[in-house]
Amino acid sequence: MKNAPFFSIVTVARNDAWSLMKTMRSVFEQSFRDFEYLVVDGASTDKSQRLVEFWQNQGLVTGAVSEPDTGVYNGMNKGLRMARGRFVCLLNASDVFADPDVLERVAGILTDRDLDGVLGWGELKDQFWTSWTEGEAFKLASLGFCHQALYVRRSLLVDEPFDERAFKTDSDTLQLARLYAKGARIAIVPQVLAIRGGEPGISADLERSGRSIRHTLVEEYPELTEADADQILAFRRTCAEPEAILARLQTAQPPLSRHLARMVLDTLFQRQSGTLAPALSARLLDAALAIVLAEDGGAGEVRRLVFTQRRRAEMLAERAEARRQLDYDASKFEAEETARISKIRGGVLAAPARPSDLIVSLTSFPARIKTVSFAIASLFEQTCPPKEIHLWLGRDEIPGKNWLPRRLRDLEERGLQIHFAPRTFHQYDKFLHNAALNAAAPFVIVDDDVIYPPEALAHLCEMHRLHPHAVIGNRCHSMGIEEGAIAPYRLWQREVRLPAPSFRLMPTGAGGVLYPPGFLSDPAVTRIEDILALAPYADDIWLKVCALARAIPTMATALSHKSDWYHRYTPTMRAGTLMATNVERGLNDVQIARCLDWLTRRKPDWRAAFFGKDLAA
Repeated sequence: MKNAPFFSIVTVARNDAWSLMKTMRSVFEQSFRDFEYLVVDGASTDKSQRLVEFWQNQGLVTGAVSEPDTGVYNGMNKGLRMARGRFVCLLNASDVFADPDVLERVAGILTDRDLDGVLGWGELKDQFWTSWTEGEAFKLASLGFCHQALYVRRSLLVDEPFDERAFKTDSDTLQLARLYAKGARIAIVPQVLAIRGGEPGISADLERSGRSIRHTLVEEYPELTEADADQILAFRRTCAEPEAILARLQTAQPPLSRHLARMVLDTLFQRQSGTLAPALSARLLDAALAIVLAEDGGAGEVRRLVFTQRRRAEMLAERAEARRQLDYDASKFEAEETARISKIRGGVLAAPARPSDLIVSLTSFPARIKTVSFAIASLFEQTCPPKEIHLWLGRDEIPGKNWLPRRLRDLEERGLQIHFAPRTFHQYDKFLHNAALNAAAPFVIVDDDVIYPPEALAHLCEMHRLHPHAVIGNRCHSMGIEEGAIAPYRLWQREVRLPAPSFRLMPTGAGGVLYPPGFLSDPAVTRIEDILALAPYADDIWLKVCALARAIPTMATALSHKSDWYHRYTPTMRAGTLMATNVERGLNDVQIARCLDWLTRRKPDWRAAFFGKDLAA
């Protein structure tokens, strides 16, 4: 195909806009740019199309369709028919590339080795899919692999589409097996290329996936009965029926014997094999190895298996060590905070507290959940303590309170209110659920990675008393003006304070921002379709233009100066930060421009106040 891109990245989604945000951001951050990005939406009703439009406007999404489908495999086949790239990767909603250089590395491997495809490894919640065998055995008991880490020539995939029958859950493993059977040269690359989203896939439905796998086994291996398929599936899942599997290893004929041997070897390295008696496990291992070693190239495949399991063990150990290090850092941090709080209780907090009617809200996510308690604790230790503190989490990321650290749950005794939304809205969870709380009380948004100085809320309270109708920020930037227009974000002056409220100040949530009573009651503030279309990654920018739309200026407190607005960051500050995307890759400017276009349509005269004589002048 003339002028075809090197890659076609295909994302299939349905009613998953907020997970789709992560996937699209991951694609945007790739250093290798010779690709087309296609989105196949299954007629979503959650405004996903507005997010797709955002990225189409930036030129990232080059093709999209939104229409009913019959399931994920139907959607994937649509994407294959739309694709023009030489190689295709299927990266579905909530899945992300492992790092910004994945496409660069894969393109290099495919080019240097003249391959039909590459199969890398995948990660999900500190567990790994570490494929090691290159061949048809993938179809036996759905020998797992990470399809998000698979790159295959488009022409091969078009000729071998996914099985779309409604009951199928293993069409990806069946497709890969058939590609190998046709002689496709798909090399395994022993490195993590993709991180799967936390949501369970269709194979998580054990009853449905069991039916699908049994059907594949009987259809692909005519010598197997339904009862035989049940035995193989039971062994793969729980290591049940080991004697029957051993007997079948000793009597089966190729290709079943070869595929069964690889399934047994792979299963023996999985967690479920711990239920096997050591002697029986050794007999299974010997029987499977004998079959593989008798084949041409079998010794190399066994070496690859040994390397893979050794590397997998190393990666698991690295993750465990990282968790231990975080626990150590958190414990050390906790001790330091305890000492700091004890000291300030004898100082600035020794005076009687000044109660306030402030409602404080924040959100967090798995990478920061072990340390968010420190940020919240600093909000309880204020000279002007809040009336309420609300923490919003998404059940799709953190299922319930049992998944929360003890030190965070303990804060409920001090008044912390923890809420779980069915699905996370990411940074927008801080205010999307809270309009009623803001109806008659000032509402403060804070971040989950900042230790706030004990006077932080007092500064917001005092400035709110003086300017009750303004937005108040402890950290504000001056929106630069260049040739009669708003300057690029990188040119804005940081941490600015002015003598009076100003339309040109933009408060940032990191320092704590107070919104006057009723601010969130404006339906425009919480209109999901506009957020997704205009500022999906920049809640501060969205809230700023909502303020401009109502001619509400911003006032900076005395803390908006250098580093006065915060004490320090928590140990997980760098986890999940949007800095690289929004600032370094210029996405802030894109979102600002789109928001200002929206503002102009909503309030055509906003420029007169913004560019005219400023309130603070």
